[in-house]
Amino acid sequence: MAKGSRSHELDALAQIEYAGVAGSSKDCQDAVLRLLQFGTPITQAAILSAGRDHCLLLRINEGDQVAIKSGFASGYGGEGPRTFSRVLRILQRHGAEIQEYEVEPSLLERLDASALTRSDMEALEIVHPVRPSRWRDYLEERHWEHPQDWSLWQEDFPLVIPYAVIDQRLMDLAIDFWSDPDARLLDGYRRLEDTVRERTGSAAHGSKLFSQAFQPEAGALTWKGIDEGERSGRMQLFTGTFGAHRNPRAHRTLKQRAAVALREFLLLNHLYAMEAEAVKNENAKTP
Repeated sequence: MAKGSRSHELDALAQIEYAGVAGSSKDCQDAVLRLLQFGTPITQAAILSAGRDHCLLLRINEGDQVAIKSGFASGYGGEGPRTFSRVLRILQRHGAEIQEYEVEPSLLERLDASALTRSDMEALEIVHPVRPSRWRDYLEERHWEHPQDWSLWQEDFPLVIPYAVIDQRLMDLAIDFWSDPDARLLDGYRRLEDTVRERTGSAAHGSKLFSQAFQPEAGALTWKGIDEGERSGRMQLFTGTFGAHRNPRAHRTLKQRAAVALREFLLLNHLYAMEAEAVKNENAKTP
C-alpha cells in the first residue's frame, strides 16, 4: 500500500456517535441521561481531560462508542463542574467503569467538531489512564459522601411515560398526557368505569361499581389462578384508587407536581391491565 493511502486511511473519520453541545453542560448531561433512560447499558466511561475541560467517551451495548462533547469542567465553582459531578456519580451508580485520560486540547477540539479520526481512536487505545486516579476529586462533597442520595435521579432525569407498558386503551391519553394531566386522568377513569359497566351490566359508579364487579365470591368478574384473598386485594385496589385519587380529582381542581400526576397515571394503567385479565365469574349472582 502506498504511503499516501496509508496516511489517508489513518486520518479517516472515526465511525462513532457524537452527542451533546460543546460548552453546554446541560446538553451534555442530558445526552448521557437519555442513554440511561432508554435502557442503554454504559459499561465504560473514559474522561478525556485537557486542563479544566472534559469530554466523555462512553462504551455502550456490545462495544459501540458515543462521544459526549466538552460541556463539563472542573477546578472552579460553576454549573460546568456541578453538572460534571452529577453525571460522574450517576454513571458510577449505573455500573460504568470510569477512567481518566490526559489528552491534547486539539483532540477535544476535533471531538467537539464531531471529527475524531481513526488515528485518534487508535492513540486512545494505548494511552495509560491517569494514576493515581483523580476522577473522584471532581465529585462534589454531597455526591461523594451521600451515595444513597436519590435526588440525583429525581432532579435530573426527565419525567417520561414508559409507552411499552401502557394499555392500548390509554395510549392516546398517554401521548397527550402533558398537555393537561388532570383532564387526561379523568378521561382515563371514566373510560375504565364505562368498560366495567359494559362488561357487567351494572349502572353503579366509582368504588361501588368495582366492589360489585370484583366481589370475590359472587362478583361478575374474577381472576383465574388466584385465591380469594388475592381477589379481595385486587378489588380493594380498584375501590381504593377511585376513593383516594379519582374522587378528589373529580370534585376539585388539584394542584400537583408533575411527578405525582405521572405516578397516578401509571397506577391507573395498572388497573386497566388487571381489568383486561379479569374473566366472567361463573359463580356470579344475577342482580
